[in-house]
Amino acid sequence: MRTIAKFLIGSLASLGFFVLTLIGIFIYFLSNMDGLPNQAAKVPDNIVLSLNLDAGFSEGQGGTDFSALGVSTKRTTLQDAVIALRRAGNDGRVKAVVANISGQSLGLAQVQEIRDAVAKFRTSGKPTLLYTDTLGELGNATTAYYLATAFEKIWLQPSGSIGLTGLAIEQPYLRGFLDKLGVRANVLQRYEYKSAAENLTNTEMSEPNKEALDALFGSIFNQIVEGIAHSRDISQDNVKALMANGPLLAKEAMHGGLVDRLAYRDEFNQSLDDMIEGGKRVSVRRYLGFGLPEETPEAKRSIAIINAVGAIARGTSDGSPFSRQSGIGADTLAKAVRDAAEDKGVDAILLRVDSPGGSYVASDTIWREIIRAKEAGKPFIVSMGNTAASGGYFIAMNADTIFAQPGTITGSIGVIVNKLVFEDALDKLGINWSTLKYGENGDIFTPSRDFNAAELDRMNRTLDAIYDDFTTKAAEGRDMPIEEMRGLAKGRVWSGADAKRIGLVDKLGGLSDAIDHTKVAIGLAPDDLVKLVSYPKQKDPFQSVLDALEDGSFPFGIESAIESLVAITQSINTWITPYARGPEAGVLYAPTLIIR
Repeated sequence: MRTIAKFLIGSLASLGFFVLTLIGIFIYFLSNMDGLPNQAAKVPDNIVLSLNLDAGFSEGQGGTDFSALGVSTKRTTLQDAVIALRRAGNDGRVKAVVANISGQSLGLAQVQEIRDAVAKFRTSGKPTLLYTDTLGELGNATTAYYLATAFEKIWLQPSGSIGLTGLAIEQPYLRGFLDKLGVRANVLQRYEYKSAAENLTNTEMSEPNKEALDALFGSIFNQIVEGIAHSRDISQDNVKALMANGPLLAKEAMHGGLVDRLAYRDEFNQSLDDMIEGGKRVSVRRYLGFGLPEETPEAKRSIAIINAVGAIARGTSDGSPFSRQSGIGADTLAKAVRDAAEDKGVDAILLRVDSPGGSYVASDTIWREIIRAKEAGKPFIVSMGNTAASGGYFIAMNADTIFAQPGTITGSIGVIVNKLVFEDALDKLGINWSTLKYGENGDIFTPSRDFNAAELDRMNRTLDAIYDDFTTKAAEGRDMPIEEMRGLAKGRVWSGADAKRIGLVDKLGGLSDAIDHTKVAIGLAPDDLVKLVSYPKQKDPFQSVLDALEDGSFPFGIESAIESLVAITQSINTWITPYARGPEAGVLYAPTLIIR
């Protein structure tokens, strides 16, 4: 009976998958009718570039594109948004930029990336407008409002509010709770600022951690206040006073100069239509798909852009939506660096890092490949995102030039290991463990007892070796005396602004600034055209499906259905692709982008 039940479940799953996929293909085809040959050249004359800031922007390539199967798992990336705004400023077809936002979906460094890109677009003299029904709805939306102030005019629904309240940080400390359970946390760290596990060992925030966080969030708070004050042309004292009374009702926000007009969305839309007659709203990915105007000259040079996003681990990461892995696979990223270094068509490498760190060995694997790439003679530039800390800093520190936003969290040069010991808890529960070990340290990592003196000495010597290696390589990469580096390290995190001041990064700026710097490094002017080529090369979607089948990632009974589906969609794709990939429609644009 179980076999029959599994067969029926598998058959129903297969049928459902077929139906959903065929519907997806049909919707995909209908939604892209403007990609047909007789319409391929019809790019709107009056484009209004539309940014959905609530959806957020992913770092990296945004997932695998399965639009050939009628579905797309791709999100708009931060890179897409920055390039679209850069391109739109010089594009006569684009008449304005509009955006909507209602909450906080981006990290501070990403917010600053978009603020910088919008500010550069505004130099073109074209309008930038933002509409929000509410920011936070009586909740904290300070960072979201900071982003909103990048736009020339802010419209707010009359019933909405502005959650401009300031910043706060809270950390739970579990020592008392663990004591009651009979659980001890043995934490070894290098050094006092490496406080990631102190919530397990302390009952309150340590003084070093308090010092570091106060400096970090004090810097971030000042950046936000200064940015809002400058954008809204009000004093910093007034911004702080408004925060002290937040969240603010619509009329209070209007009176305080935080918004320009109270209106409903239909009124905003009508005003936009009156301002730009015949304006057609176009999303970021859609706009990039249109390509550059026909008279645009050909780009002669190429920059490889490699994204290092997530925790760093040993092994591979294929980026497939079917994969159980996520984050940065050291082997995959190292190969991407190696391939870009060996590609004679690539003139420089730009690494975008957004990572809190991870495995020391994995970070060192990537570090080595970066050293080899630099030895090949190609400029190697790093752009830091929201976070590039610990292992994230390790893989960045040897770049020729490091860019960070003022709000980037970086540093944390140190090492930590912890072990939860359940010995007392087991005694309380009357649980006895019996152990047979082979080798003196066979049970060194068991949670049933704490380290003994010899084991503790072994672990401390290991941490010392890792810390010495980290700081030595960091000092060499930053061309800094080792004593000075160790004084800045000790596991401390810094804001990008403070990291620039102490020499851990070279320049303040975002991805756009890093691209311009890289252009100059390869002999171009900042306004010259260049190709951005993504590494690693994105896997063919059909191959991703077949790999998932080979790995056994699909439920019982669905494999044969997908195998058949791949064959069907490959056939369908032969007649969809020539239209969907028309020269102007560009619905499925390639991972190579041209940027001015």
